[in-house]
This record gives sequence, structure tokens and C-alpha cells, in this order.
Amino acid sequence: MAGQQQILEGIRVLDFTQWLAGPQATRLMVDLGAEVIKVELPPRGEHSRHIRIVPKDGKDGATPSYFVMHNRGKKSLGVDVKTPQGQALIKQLVKNVDVVFENFTPGIMASYGLSYDELSAINPSLIMCSVSTYGQTGPYSRRIGNDLVALGVGGFLHMIGEPDDYPAYPGSAVGDHMAALNAFGAINAALFHRERTGQGQYIDLALVDCTYNAHDWALAAYSITDGQVDPQRGGNQRSGAFPYGSFKSKDGYIAIGLITEDHWVTLVTRMGREELLASPEFKTNRWRIQNADALRVMIEEWLQSLPSDEEAIRIMADELRLPVAPILSIGQFAENPHLSARMIEKTPNPDYGELLLLKSPHKFSKTPPRIPGPASRLGQHNAELLRELGGYSDEQIRDLQEQGVLVEEVSDAAPEPDGPRDRGGPGNRSGDCPAFCRRRGGYCHSRPEYGNRPGHGRGHPPARASGLCPPHRRE
Repeated sequence: MAGQQQILEGIRVLDFTQWLAGPQATRLMVDLGAEVIKVELPPRGEHSRHIRIVPKDGKDGATPSYFVMHNRGKKSLGVDVKTPQGQALIKQLVKNVDVVFENFTPGIMASYGLSYDELSAINPSLIMCSVSTYGQTGPYSRRIGNDLVALGVGGFLHMIGEPDDYPAYPGSAVGDHMAALNAFGAINAALFHRERTGQGQYIDLALVDCTYNAHDWALAAYSITDGQVDPQRGGNQRSGAFPYGSFKSKDGYIAIGLITEDHWVTLVTRMGREELLASPEFKTNRWRIQNADALRVMIEEWLQSLPSDEEAIRIMADELRLPVAPILSIGQFAENPHLSARMIEKTPNPDYGELLLLKSPHKFSKTPPRIPGPASRLGQHNAELLRELGGYSDEQIRDLQEQGVLVEEVSDAAPEPDGPRDRGGPGNRSGDCPAFCRRRGGYCHSRPEYGNRPGHGRGHPPARASGLCPPHRRE
């Protein structure tokens, strides 16, 4: 509604997360009005900035759509938190934020002097959420992992695929998505708790936990049978029910998920196979599971006798009101008027033109989510954030830039040739930094005292508009 304050307006998040689980959670928050400050580390910022999707024809036009999808509307702060100056900068900003969110391996934030204990001493009402693979404690806590690891350990992969074949990947980073939604809910619950009590708190969230949390029915079966039933993958059918899975149809595949006896009676009657209702082989769900192969043939023969999948869906979903749907591709969903209107928004991007972005699945009547703007360039808001939230002067900001504490995206133009060139202007030496400075977020290796040779420290910031790295401009 016009003029209506958004739910999370006034909430400020300092977001260290990368890849998917964290960025998706804060995407949902920014769509609800939160100010999200994305902390990015040198030399190139968030890793997903550099995952580019190239068109099939191989022509120009590749975009880092993975990054722009989950980081739209966020501010970017490029800072080297491995330095004392960078750590001091973060601690200064923490005084003015509500949430710190990170997904480093456990122990990394503490090694930077940015643990919850240290940050909450500065801001007692702070909420901090840490997402890791195995959690912050226990013998596995220091192991690195990702979505695939969590899906494997969490029993998810074990349940997908044909029984006598490899476990199958679900096609999307389900473990990360589960963690994102759990983090989103946990952070907002902690904000509600703080609203009532004034107390901040720490949230420990593990990908493996969020993944295993999906096994409600499977764990119940294992428990109630004292381990005699350890559910296994069932191919294109859900174990424990039939018909409940995908079936070959006239034009492709249809998902049929019958969960009650009434559903079964309704479908069989419409198929004209009422004799199955009295048949011992199909009378109960237990027997339908045991005779699934024969029943599958009957259902698929009926589906393929219909004029089209559209007609099959009309009969089952609309006429009979059964839980049935076509199995669509990502593109087919995007082209469907009903589905795309709820979940996809065409959004202009200053760098990549018009993009299709996911909308929030939360449809609030009074405070609807909205996409606040495109993804930011690396370090785009450095000066603004340091001035407004950190109280830094312009001179202090320049010093941090020249020391390499701040990092920002610079011109993506090709590097200029090596060799002497008079830049003019006071304080500049003649000649550019070597070509491998690149002016693309890399570091200059030209002088030993600036480090960043193998095993020798950090180096100094990339060349800026003048073409020279800051220390070279001062010579």
C-alpha cells in the first residue's frame, strides 16, 4: 500500500554471507524494507559475483545473474576485515546495526576479532546469526561444506533417485534454500524477542540440521519400528503411498499425488476402472504400493488416451479437484501467466538490461514486499556508510583507501600498455603499475614492500581512475 511502512523498515543488517543460504535470507529481508549492508572482502568481493551464465550461442551478454538475483537492493561495503583497520571499522559500524549475519567456517569471525561476544560487548542488543555446515560446536564443526555436503549427510540425497542406482541431486541447492528460510525466520523471531525484552542473542544454524528437518515422516517411521524401517529412495514415486509421483502422459509428465481413499476412488471412477476398487491387489494403499508397476501401466494408458496434457489437468485438477499438476520446466513456469505473476518480476538493471528476478513468496496484504533496486557494484557505498554510520571523515576514508583497507570496483576497461607515461599532476611518478595490476580489482605486485607476492602478505589496492595504484601515485 502506498505510504505504508514496510515490516522491516528501520532494521539494519551487516551481512558477511556469500553464495546462497545467507544472501537469500537477507534478500527476503531487504524486500521487506530492511537495510542490508553487504560486507565484501578483497580482492574481488563476493564469490558469486563471478559466476556468469553464458548464452548458448556463446555471444556476449553473460551476466552474474546468481549474484544479481540474491543481492538486489543491498548496499556494498568492500573492506579487508583481516586488517586491524578493517576490524575497527566493522566494530564502529556494529554500534548502529541490528543484525550481523555470517556464514564463514566456525572460528573465522573470532579470528578477525568479530565474534558474538566481542560484538555484543559493543552493542548488547545485537542479534548475530551464523550459518555453517555442521554447526558451531561438535567434532564436525570445523569441517568445510556446502549444499551438496549437507544434502548428503542430512539423508536427502539418499532419498532421491532409483533404488538400484546412484543417489540423485535434486537439481537445486535445496539445502541452502532450507537454511535461508530457517535463517530468515530465526532472525525475525529474535527481532521480535528483542522488541519485547530488549535482549539480543546469538543464532547457530547448520545446513545439515535444516536439511534433516525435512525428514519428519521418515524419522517417525524409523522410530516407531525401532529401526526396522529405514526409508529408502523410491525413484519417481514417494515411498509409502501410491499413486504419488510422476506419470508419463500424452505430452510429457504429470505429477499425481493422491493421499486419501476418496482421491483414489474419484480417479479410478473417472478412468472407468471401478473394478479396481474391489480388487484385492488395489483395494488398500498397502496393496497399491506392492502392485505399483501394474497400476502405473493402467494410469499411464489412460493419461495417454486423452487429447492433451492440458485436458488431463483440466479433468483431474479442475473437474475432479485432485492434487495433480503438470511437471513444468523453469522456463515454462516463467511463461505461465498465473505462476509468473506471483513469483517473477521483470526488473531493469543498469548493467545488464531487463532481468527476470524472483519475487518474495510472502504476500502481505498491508505491507507487500518489493524489490528495492538492482545489485550494487563492489564497494559502491563505502564512503556513504563510513561517513553516515561510522563517523569517518573524508580524510580518514581516503587514508583507508590508500592503505588498501577499502576495496571497490573500478573501470572494467582493458589495462593500458606497460611503459613510462607521464601522468602529470603533483605526487605522481612517471609510468604505470605493471599490466598485471589490471585495474579490475587485482593487486599490484610491482614492489616488494607492498607485498602480495606468494607468501608475502596483501599487496595494495587496485589502480583507480588515474591508472596508478595509490602508493605509486604518491611517489
